[in-house]
Amino acid sequence: MILPIEYSDLVTLFLFIFAVVGLMRGWFKEAITAIFTAILAVLVWQPNIAREIIDTVNDLIKLITMFVKSGFSLQPQTLMAQAVDPDLLLDPNSYRLYIVVTVVLLAVSYIVGEATFKGKMTPLGRLLGALIGAFNGYVILALVKQYMFDHFRTKGGVSVLSNEMSVRLTAVPTGSPFAGAGLIFIFIVVIGVVALLVAGDRLKLPLK
Repeated sequence: MILPIEYSDLVTLFLFIFAVVGLMRGWFKEAITAIFTAILAVLVWQPNIAREIIDTVNDLIKLITMFVKSGFSLQPQTLMAQAVDPDLLLDPNSYRLYIVVTVVLLAVSYIVGEATFKGKMTPLGRLLGALIGAFNGYVILALVKQYMFDHFRTKGGVSVLSNEMSVRLTAVPTGSPFAGAGLIFIFIVVIGVVALLVAGDRLKLPLK
């Protein structure tokens, strides 16, 4: 059985869900999440930066592993003699890794937002939260799509298979939203978000 789903329908669903969440959370918390999603967008725009970060993490994993296996020795020769299991290292080409990182950073942004604001939200703050939340939903969906496209490039669509059903995502745009006008739009939104954060704090605007 094949279940066709148009990408535009998925975008609409994501925008609606994240807008509702933004309406409940308010603009301040959604602004924190927008900053995190913008960072992820920059890493997709400049994959070399993401690779350098992953390489640094892998070097740290190697060092810790060798240090433990050597019996906590500080001798360079003893450390270098220890073998490191490749399965312990992060694969910079794995789209699953980037999806996990996206989920983790999204969770961190929610925690930070909840921890930094516990005040009463105004109707305007909720409306702005819905708009920024919809933006976050669009960027997050675009991130996941780009991760998968970088790994599975197809001409007609992306298929996700299970034991009982085949789900085909059709009419998926092949262009990256993290280049050209798309990236400029993300930067403009983030600059606006930062400006609201500063203005709301300095001018005591009733936005939260």
